[in-house]
Amino acid sequence: MTMFLIPDVDLLEQIYDSATVRRAPNDAESATITFDTGVAQGSITSLQLFNIFINTLLRMLTATGQNQGISHGLQVCKDQDDSSQDADHSYQFKNIGFIDDISIFAETTEGVHTLLDVMQEFTTWCGMEINVKKTFLLVIDKDCKRRESMPAPDLRINAERLKILDMNDA
Repeated sequence: MTMFLIPDVDLLEQIYDSATVRRAPNDAESATITFDTGVAQGSITSLQLFNIFINTLLRMLTATGQNQGISHGLQVCKDQDDSSQDADHSYQFKNIGFIDDISIFAETTEGVHTLLDVMQEFTTWCGMEINVKKTFLLVIDKDCKRRESMPAPDLRINAERLKILDMNDA
């Protein structure tokens, strides 16, 4: 968080370093629970901390896509004044995030593998988990014959194969 110049990181560290909770009734028979992972439920800082982590992941996916030239195959917009864009690839989004749902986009299987690797590295680093049961692969190709003749790529998260979503079910 310090790298992203987020203010008051030391305050957040102090809050979470000694955070405890007790279940009602708060008496001598109630156990004190010390947090060692996650965020305090109901705390005003929890939502902000979650947003910081999700936004960091989205920024990492975008930066990786831009640095490695991962494209989703569609030209979204073109900014003539941005020297970081080459003539063939204007700025392209590599992901879309809403709350805790993230979609990643790549034109090639290798690009998807790269972005999934970034997600796995990030979630391992910060202790988040990807719910593979809610994670799907959708191959979008307007050429129906090619889409039906080519097998879907074998993509995995933590060695678990992603389910393939049919275009008609999407």
